[in-house]
Amino acid sequence: MKKSLINYLVKIHFILILLLATALPTWAYSPLNTDDAGTVGKGKNQVEQYFFIISQYDPNPGAEGADSSGEDYRGIGTARGFPFIYSRGLSDNLEINFSPTYYASPAGSFSSFSNYTLAMKWRFDGDGETGWNFAIKPLVILPASQDQQIYGVGNAQLNAGLTGIASRYWEQAELHINMSYMRAPYNSNYAVGFTQDPNRTNLYAFSVAPVWVIAPAVKFAMDVGINTNPNESEQSLTTYAMLALIYSPSKDIDIGIAYQRNTPNFGALLTGDTAYTSRFQSGITWRFD
Repeated sequence: MKKSLINYLVKIHFILILLLATALPTWAYSPLNTDDAGTVGKGKNQVEQYFFIISQYDPNPGAEGADSSGEDYRGIGTARGFPFIYSRGLSDNLEINFSPTYYASPAGSFSSFSNYTLAMKWRFDGDGETGWNFAIKPLVILPASQDQQIYGVGNAQLNAGLTGIASRYWEQAELHINMSYMRAPYNSNYAVGFTQDPNRTNLYAFSVAPVWVIAPAVKFAMDVGINTNPNESEQSLTTYAMLALIYSPSKDIDIGIAYQRNTPNFGALLTGDTAYTSRFQSGITWRFD
């Protein structure tokens, strides 16, 4: 009885931390930004291959591009990329993953591969399928080249962060809550996305993603979040909202499609009278032994 009470209090404490803190969106429960507490399982593998196109709209042309796209893209104009994630289960509740991104555009005198991310997810409570589950996910992003930082497709110094994950599973629905901290240093000798504006190093965000089963093998999801704006000269926070569909023709394959919009605040998400960044993405997830 005493042990059950302690476990319950630990869970409540973790939920309160999630609600009071903020999280940085990362590639996770594709095509969502918000991760779930599930892991791939001991000895199992998972591959996620997606395509995204990031577009920027500004009613006042000439302004700088939006700072938060959910893809670590800080450049101006349109970007097209192919993020890839490979995950391997070390145990039933511990996995590691590696995820580079190939940028088809923008292009320049630099490698098209950037954002080499190494991460580990440890689910320390729950079975990954029912009830409340809790996990943590530390990660590092390897340094990009100087030209990649100038074009906005990476930072020319080592980045590191930690994400806390809470997931609630029901038979016909799921709820995922993320909070993270990311230390994102930049090489101050070079521009970031063609601007010399000062940048925040400590980045936070908070995101929530409800998911519903709307038909056999089909899920509908929403994903909303608040992020630290990396640009120090602009307001401190930005917001995003995403709608997504996930089709699973088998237990080992998911096909996802999503549309996301980033704006200065939630009130501007549905209007076109302020600058915003949109992201369309689609792709496939494959699990195998």
